[in-house]
Amino acid sequence: MNGIKKILKRIKYRAKYGIIDIVKQPSLTEIGRRFKTDKCDDNHTFNNISYLDIYEKYFSQIRNNPIKLLEIGINAGASLRTWKEYFKYGEVFGIDIDPNCKNHKENRINIKIGNQDDVNFLSNCFREVDEFDIIIDDGSHINKHMITSFDYLFNNRLKSKGIYIIEDLSCSYKNLQTEYDILNIWPGMKYNDPDENYDNKREDMNNFFFEKIKKLDFCQGNILSIHFWSMICLITKT
Repeated sequence: MNGIKKILKRIKYRAKYGIIDIVKQPSLTEIGRRFKTDKCDDNHTFNNISYLDIYEKYFSQIRNNPIKLLEIGINAGASLRTWKEYFKYGEVFGIDIDPNCKNHKENRINIKIGNQDDVNFLSNCFREVDEFDIIIDDGSHINKHMITSFDYLFNNRLKSKGIYIIEDLSCSYKNLQTEYDILNIWPGMKYNDPDENYDNKREDMNNFFFEKIKKLDFCQGNILSIHFWSMICLITKT
């Protein structure tokens, strides 16, 4: 009997300090489905593998760490709540150009309103956090916006060994303004400058990635790895 008590005491101690979990934790996909994030729906799945299935391969090792995650693009807040539930010791930060998104702020979810194409905003938002462990760009999907966000945030606000993710790269091939009228259809896009052109040219992203890959091949720069999956790219910092 004393042996059983010692085992239970050891399990309780290890669970208290995040060494193990007594109860099996739900998967990232299970959590995402509960909060109805589109990161695991049919439109974000290829060969039965969703964004969240992929992310769990990279995030499971740090699930119980006090990480800090920044996501560009909030919409209804479903993915922010998914991250909060998955990283139960972490803190989640979201930015969006739509001022209505500030209503999704809650315990361990922090919100700032601004343009992901504004380096001054990216520099000054969440100054209580010097660097993030994970940064996810699920924002406007405009190539020039994604490139501006990456160039500043990856170099200045991402930790060493941190992961930067660019989502929905299929949009980078499309004339989002003239063919899809995204300023009027996509949530929040109406807050962008209506005088700008929001059509994408894939050559912009090709040149962006080719430059990063070339530096990596010549052992230059601060990129440790570049992993492409369907519609997303995960870039790890040295």
